[in-house]
Amino acid sequence: MKKIWLCRIALVCLTWTQAHAESNLKTKLPHIKGWEIDATVETFDSNTLFERINGAAPGYLLYNCKELTVFVYKQDKSDEYITVQVYRHATSTDAFGVYASERPMETDFVKTGAEGYREGAMFNFVANHFYVKIESPSEKASVIQAVALIAEGLANNIAPKATLPSELARFPAENKIAHSEQYIAQSFLGHEFLNNAFTADYQTNDGKYQLFVIDAGSTAGARAMLEKYFDFTKQSDAPIEGKIVIDDKYNGQLVCRWKNRHVWGILNDNGLSLPFDEILNEVEEKL
Repeated sequence: MKKIWLCRIALVCLTWTQAHAESNLKTKLPHIKGWEIDATVETFDSNTLFERINGAAPGYLLYNCKELTVFVYKQDKSDEYITVQVYRHATSTDAFGVYASERPMETDFVKTGAEGYREGAMFNFVANHFYVKIESPSEKASVIQAVALIAEGLANNIAPKATLPSELARFPAENKIAHSEQYIAQSFLGHEFLNNAFTADYQTNDGKYQLFVIDAGSTAGARAMLEKYFDFTKQSDAPIEGKIVIDDKYNGQLVCRWKNRHVWGILNDNGLSLPFDEILNEVEEKL
């Protein structure tokens, strides 16, 4: 009997928490002239997220999506509508990870939230631990304008001082391809022992390369990670802090550095002639 009551209490608490989250978010939605916010609000947690986004759910859960709340704006005296999907992640890094994995390389980027982009009546942005997706099937100019107003208003209300993850500032600016930064939560380069990796792509006259920074959480964590990598590449020496070169048969040669909890390096699969030490030193100065 006691277990039944505890389960009921837990269910009540969960229901109250979801309702509170919905109410709190709804107060952040801007009022747009000629539009009203529908009273029906849908909420999905980690157990029910697939009901809304089906096959895409595992990718969001990988980045610790805690909740999705869906609102709908309806235009007065018409059938036009705008859907607002607010994904709440555990951290701003998680939210950025999903956002960055979905954004196109070439689009109309805007400074909404920490960063956003828009294409017609679609407007996506990331703001702290929220990833927001706003869209309408309509191509009318009035609808597209309303989508932009909703995005700007909501971003300012939920996170007026939103910034991108501070880890991105570690990447040198020279030759970096704009909006190429990514956060890979698990299995960077296809290896299950490489996690929590930030990456950025670079372009020189000779070709492209990628720079990465991994935070292993501790010196011991970095050592354990590199030991697994050395086992995979059949390198007989034990990893030591400093410069490391890894020949990965699947990803080419990695010229790396290890210091304390961080491992960073360059993917140089194209055999480019690069100032490796200069680039890696610049990253180290910002760790």
